[in-house]
Amino acid sequence: MSAWNIQTGEVFGVLSGVSGHIGDEEGSQGLTSHLNSMETHLNEANSAANSDPIGVALSEFAEHYFDEVGGMVEKSASAVGGASDATLHYVNGNLQMAADAQANAGEIA
Repeated sequence: MSAWNIQTGEVFGVLSGVSGHIGDEEGSQGLTSHLNSMETHLNEANSAANSDPIGVALSEFAEHYFDEVGGMVEKSASAVGGASDATLHYVNGNLQMAADAQANAGEIA
């Protein structure tokens, strides 16, 4: 670990960009915004179809899709958080803590 030599400004720039693509908890930007939009459109489609078989199909699609994409959001956010923590520990000279944070990046609690 003592051989680390990273450009922290660039790392934080990349992490910021990736975070923007992931989105926020309110679902106002990025992938989380698209999830909210998809939910709205699926509800509108279900209302317009006014059909039990179509409603069941849309529900099953939504359950699968939101599980998959929700997992992507969680894993991506964890990876960004872990990389950010590792970089902050590196900046502070805590190389063991940086290594631990890097090893845990991407883990979902």
